[in-house]
Amino acid sequence: MSGSPNDLDPKLLQAKWVLGGIEPEEFVKIAISALQQGIDGTALQQLAGLTQPTARDLGVLPARIFTDMGLQPIDKHEAVSILRSRGEPSTSPVICALVKAFPAFSVRWEKHIEQWKGNPAGSYNDIAEFVMFVVEDLYEKGHVEETRRVFEFMEQLHADGDEDAKTLIQIGFFEGLQNCSSWRPGGKKVYEKFFGPTSMQIWRKLQEIWAGKSSLMDVIRAEQKNNRESSE
Repeated sequence: MSGSPNDLDPKLLQAKWVLGGIEPEEFVKIAISALQQGIDGTALQQLAGLTQPTARDLGVLPARIFTDMGLQPIDKHEAVSILRSRGEPSTSPVICALVKAFPAFSVRWEKHIEQWKGNPAGSYNDIAEFVMFVVEDLYEKGHVEETRRVFEFMEQLHADGDEDAKTLIQIGFFEGLQNCSSWRPGGKKVYEKFFGPTSMQIWRKLQEIWAGKSSLMDVIRAEQKNNRESSE
């Protein structure tokens, strides 16, 4: 349920509400839209009549609306399951492919969806979660072959992807992995044995960019300097 006037999905609406992903004022707009679409009920009418409500003002009205629509109460786990079955929250094809290819990532992915209240977190936040999965749930727990499969899969994703996908993999995954693993046992070099040729090329390029720099701001300043010099 996106809140669009012509896109009312009661189960999706309930799931997002349970996760806290719908603001009270947005819920009022949705109630008005539902009434306009011919969905009636006392709770809907009461909700549609509120002006700039808080969550406290809404009280039990949302629960009453869902009951009127024939829905049973759900918990956060069920809410996340509903979102996933609807292809929510929206994210990049790269993330969708990773979620599908690595079922063990689902536990962390569902917690990520819940943390972001069922709303899109952004592709770079999404892939940062996958980086932590690779580091903490795979490599550091000794799942060597599955770790190896991640990098084989990344090679193929990068080869098949468009420019947005390639950038997300290069910056979101590999740079995220360098930053994350630098401060962990073994450091970032422990992952190099899993790399294919593309992964190693990306890795070395990132190392060149970061050489002699201690922060992201240093990298940005260097890039700005290079851009100025190349335009002169």
